[in-house]
Amino acid sequence: MNSYLDLVKAYAKRHKSKNRMSLVVILLAVALVATIFGMADMELQTQQISMKKQYGNWHISIRDITGEQAELLALRPQAAVSGYVGSTGGSTGYLLDGKAANIMGAQEDIAGALGIRLTEGSYPQGDGEALLTATMARTLGIGVGDGIEVSGPDGRVIPLTITAIAEDTAAVLKSDQAGIVMTTHGFYNTFPPEDYADRFYMQFKPFTDIQGEKEKIEENLGISPEQIQDNSYLLAAMGQSGDPYFLAMYGTAAILFLFVLIAAILMISSSFQTGVSERIRFFGMLRCLGASRKQVRRFVIREGLTYCRKAIPAGLAAGILVIWGLCGLLRSLNPEYFADMPVFGISIPGIAAGAAVGLVSCLLASLSPAKKAAAVSPLTAVSGNAENNGKIKNTHMLGRGKIDGTLGIYHALENRKNLILMVASFAFSILMFMSFSGLIDFMKHAIRPLQPWSPDISLVSPDDSGSIDSGTYEKCKQLQGADKVYGRMFDYALPFSRSGGEEQETAYLISYEQYQFGWAEDTLLDGSIEEAAEETGKVLAVTRDDSPWKVGETLSLYPDGKGGQAEIAGILGSSPFDSANGEQILICSEETFRAITGKNGYTIVDVQLKRRGGEDAALQMRDLALEQGLTFSDARKDKEETRAILFSFSVFVYGFLAVILLISVLHIINNIHMSITKRMNQCGVMRAIGMEGKQLLHMVRAEAFVYAILGAALGILMGLPAHRFVYGQLITSRWGTSWRFPMGQLVVIVGVTFAATLLAVRRPARKIRDMDIVDTIHAL
Repeated sequence: MNSYLDLVKAYAKRHKSKNRMSLVVILLAVALVATIFGMADMELQTQQISMKKQYGNWHISIRDITGEQAELLALRPQAAVSGYVGSTGGSTGYLLDGKAANIMGAQEDIAGALGIRLTEGSYPQGDGEALLTATMARTLGIGVGDGIEVSGPDGRVIPLTITAIAEDTAAVLKSDQAGIVMTTHGFYNTFPPEDYADRFYMQFKPFTDIQGEKEKIEENLGISPEQIQDNSYLLAAMGQSGDPYFLAMYGTAAILFLFVLIAAILMISSSFQTGVSERIRFFGMLRCLGASRKQVRRFVIREGLTYCRKAIPAGLAAGILVIWGLCGLLRSLNPEYFADMPVFGISIPGIAAGAAVGLVSCLLASLSPAKKAAAVSPLTAVSGNAENNGKIKNTHMLGRGKIDGTLGIYHALENRKNLILMVASFAFSILMFMSFSGLIDFMKHAIRPLQPWSPDISLVSPDDSGSIDSGTYEKCKQLQGADKVYGRMFDYALPFSRSGGEEQETAYLISYEQYQFGWAEDTLLDGSIEEAAEETGKVLAVTRDDSPWKVGETLSLYPDGKGGQAEIAGILGSSPFDSANGEQILICSEETFRAITGKNGYTIVDVQLKRRGGEDAALQMRDLALEQGLTFSDARKDKEETRAILFSFSVFVYGFLAVILLISVLHIINNIHMSITKRMNQCGVMRAIGMEGKQLLHMVRAEAFVYAILGAALGILMGLPAHRFVYGQLITSRWGTSWRFPMGQLVVIVGVTFAATLLAVRRPARKIRDMDIVDTIHAL
């Protein structure tokens, strides 16, 4: 042995079981950070893939620029793909066999960035060539090489040759339009400027500061911010959005990850503090052998770094395995949307964060124990007084219970530093869970198209005129592939005044049937939905902060100048509808709607399809819409894309929470085990003087529950404001939904905390019961 520091390795070999506990704590902390940061990285990559498929792989578009400005933009070093895109839109009067045609002009590279993906054929090259979207090609029986004729609003006919078939986009399917793409040159030579709008699209190179590049473009080329439009959702997934809401989201995410880092440091600090307290006599012996305070301090820090060398690689490996498992799960459950996700992906941010936190935490966590160890005097080792002699105040409060419970409480409270670290680590486990659980509510609000009422197919009356008769509604219900059929009648400008009020307001009056009333139950704040569904003259009101409603309130209605009254039967917290100009939203039964308005036609009929026969039903509804001049909207592709986003985000959110719960449980078990294990000699003495094994178990349990109760109380005090902050930043600021007490999440995390505490005392209690009293006394 050449140096006293060689004792670190020798001591580790002699006390492998004790060192193993510290290694496990560091491993758990590193795995926690690596997994959470790695999952966040993989989720961002997944969301970027989804956003590119749904919204295109372009970053900004610019309107109303000159040709010279466009040339300068294309020559910028950070521009990867750029070019003009012209579009007629679907409502300018261009038709293909009676169907609205949305015609676009773009070069191949920028069309690819916009999400145009070919299924057969080749991209058009000449002026008279075009590609067509797949559903419309199939409906009209058009293939590659066929000629089509597009009729214009002025009656002229535009002949085109189809050179390729492209995948449908959700927007084209939802509006039942023919998507046609031509070359930029052919488009501009075919259509007059008054019939189209064009924008200049740009995709930047990787690692470009997009917001900074936008500022340079505005400054150098004299382009105003109003001319530039972001691909908001893609930039948000890339972490490059300049939108205030997304900036608030980034700030919230930073705070959440700060909680993770603090929790990791507390986990490691608690472990080190306990380990040093357990070896006070050992450090006293080092001082007796001539070690200086500085040498003892170096000894403890070297020991911490030795733990890092073993635990950090193991923790990183555990985090990577968890990430691989989640990536493999995503690909196996939904290969269509996650085919591009690597099963064995390596997250550099996750690895870097885990390693950095492990190393820095070990160094920081070593400082306080090192200082404590260096302060041990040689007399400690000689006298055998290795325990903390500090006294706690108000000990008379501990004397009211049984001796075993009193001793357990005393042991928990006697070492204040250890108590603070233990309670803080418990509390931060609860704080992390409560903070991240706010993402569940965010997910439910952000991904609305998969709510129970979301249709697969919709028939919409032209100009929202309410021209769909009951016969069309019944035909839809009789389709074999139709699962649920539900229609709504709308009055968009219903004048009314409240009881006792003279001011006249305007409301949207919307009819519901049985399915929709059933779905509204989840948002009911007060009153009864059954009354509105079954009694004529009663309505549901959607609450708004600026205009509160009361159950039983009477409204005076004036549709088309006629009088009438309605009573508020219930108040809803939210609805699937948004009014255009701040109108109130009232919901009623179809009978009440007819009685109030005198109108009988549906504005929209929604259909949810069965898995079998759904495609046939969709084709029949398309024909029905064509016959009656209705708008046919197919939302299935949109729902599939949204379902993929929801699935991936669900794995991300619930995976986060599962990792936090698992780490919390393991951390609680390990911390309590270490805290109790250091008192094993005391327990042996207590058994020798007559304390029974059952009493020792009660003592150990009391000590553990002091940590759990104080930690849970502090965790709740910190967790509820944190949950409210996250909810306000992510949900209330965007959708206006008020925060509600998260009883379910609180019950889960507090229940898990106490269950883990009960589980944690089993192993130490078994060791106490089986310990040899004689050997224990000889070891003193």
